[in-house]
Amino acid sequence: MTSIITNNSAIIAIQTLRSINDQLNRVQNQVSSGYRVATSTDNSAYWSIATTMRSDQLAMHAVQDAIGLGSAKVETAYAAMESTIDVLTNFQAKLVAAKESGVDRAKIQAELEQLKGQTVSMAMSASFNGVNWLNTSFTNIYDTAESSERLTTSFVRSNGGAVHVNSTEVDLSKVSLYNSTGGGLLQADDRSPGTVGGIRNTIYSFAPVGTSAWEDYVFDGPLTFTDNSTAITFTLNLDADDPATTTGPQPGLTQTYTIDRDAIDAVNSGWNGVVSSRAQWREVLKSVIGGAVRILQDSSSPAEYSIETTETSGRGSSYQMSGVTSTLLSGKTGGLQNSPATVYGSRAYTYSIWDEAFELKPDIEAYIAITENNTNKTLTLTRDTVMAALGTTTGEVTSIGDYIQVLNYAFADQGMGIEASDLGSGLIRYDLIETMLPEAGRKTSLGVTGVTDNIGNTPSFGLLDVDVTSNYSLDAYISGVEAMLSRVINGTAILGAVKSRLEMQESYNRAVIDSVQRGVGRLVDADMDEASTRLMALQAQQQLSMQALNIANASAENILQLFR
Repeated sequence: MTSIITNNSAIIAIQTLRSINDQLNRVQNQVSSGYRVATSTDNSAYWSIATTMRSDQLAMHAVQDAIGLGSAKVETAYAAMESTIDVLTNFQAKLVAAKESGVDRAKIQAELEQLKGQTVSMAMSASFNGVNWLNTSFTNIYDTAESSERLTTSFVRSNGGAVHVNSTEVDLSKVSLYNSTGGGLLQADDRSPGTVGGIRNTIYSFAPVGTSAWEDYVFDGPLTFTDNSTAITFTLNLDADDPATTTGPQPGLTQTYTIDRDAIDAVNSGWNGVVSSRAQWREVLKSVIGGAVRILQDSSSPAEYSIETTETSGRGSSYQMSGVTSTLLSGKTGGLQNSPATVYGSRAYTYSIWDEAFELKPDIEAYIAITENNTNKTLTLTRDTVMAALGTTTGEVTSIGDYIQVLNYAFADQGMGIEASDLGSGLIRYDLIETMLPEAGRKTSLGVTGVTDNIGNTPSFGLLDVDVTSNYSLDAYISGVEAMLSRVINGTAILGAVKSRLEMQESYNRAVIDSVQRGVGRLVDADMDEASTRLMALQAQQQLSMQALNIANASAENILQLFR
């Protein structure tokens, strides 16, 4: 049916043309903007991702700027620290030169003053944008909450969408050369506990081990053993606990020995039963008694010898010979005789020399090296230990009595069987507590062998205080400046590590920014080759659609012909 009211062909042609025009507009927008997804109406998911990532990219660029600023701070401080090392090395050489006899110390001091001024100048000039890490003004440089500097390193978005900025921390107490309230690397460190009551300075002149039990004898040979009817018999009791010093003493080991012709021949049949010298008698005793004892010879006397327990049985150390009998001519026994009483060995002990009061400040710990019956241990002293032992509110130890109280509290608290006592004249003696460690003799050892702390070797004076014309010890100056040099080297190493970290992070961030940009481009950028080809095709379709519309509209002209 043909209608002059409704032209179906024209309607279809118009719809086609509209569709082509819409597509053509989209492609033209892609060509003109360069984006396949320019607005959320193009592709809401891709547009949302791209918009978020563009925001992150801007944040990463800001982080890059922050890293550059942080790197400048670090590099400024690093350069000054390197120069300070050179100055301190020269400074120390001048101190060594001052030890030479006949040198003019006043002239050396004048040179030292110039070097001091150089360190101050370098510290003050190591500033970037008003920030100076080497010349600080912290109220308490040891408080990390105050002295820590944070440098921005990265921007991170988590899987859940939360964002945060990462940073690295620089402890300026490790790099500051001069601080207005003290504590800089070239200043005295008042946190040091010093000698820790003298233990750091105590030098030991003996091995801190217990003594074993023994008796001395005089060889009365020659001894002639014709056959087994000629023999020497005796009984040894070894390694019993000393009832005077041990709770619940144990009896040790008792054994009877016989030396006859067979025993002599077992050692050396060529002697024909005759023991002529102390050395031969020593071989016989070692063969008969075995490892339970050792036979010692007195080099100053050809006849004297000793029998000492080797403490192979029991807890204690004791020696007693009894029941000595002899059927040899004239009743000779090789010098062996009944003990008048049991001889006991002693437990190990040691000592230290109290020299000065000290204080354990907050966060400072002292570590005392302990040897307890051949086991190495560490006794830790802290401010809390001192306060708990003395019932005070500070970490101050002001007297030898206080110190002994602190030590005994720490020994008990940390499970060590040791007790300290005051011998007078500044001597502190350390003994094993027998109820905890009942062993005695050479099997026991006790050492209080040294002390360290958690802040290391720190100087008791500042670099600006050095005066070689004074009576202060040059050796102390040299040692202190060496400690300063060591701290500055460590500080330079810290800055070097941070510098490398920032350089690596900057390179990584740059790579991430480029990757984000490429990723966003893959999502929203238009493919211009495809868009241009598509544009030409749509333009051709548009022309054809218009021709089709013209044809559809011309069909009405045919109707008019019918009415003419």
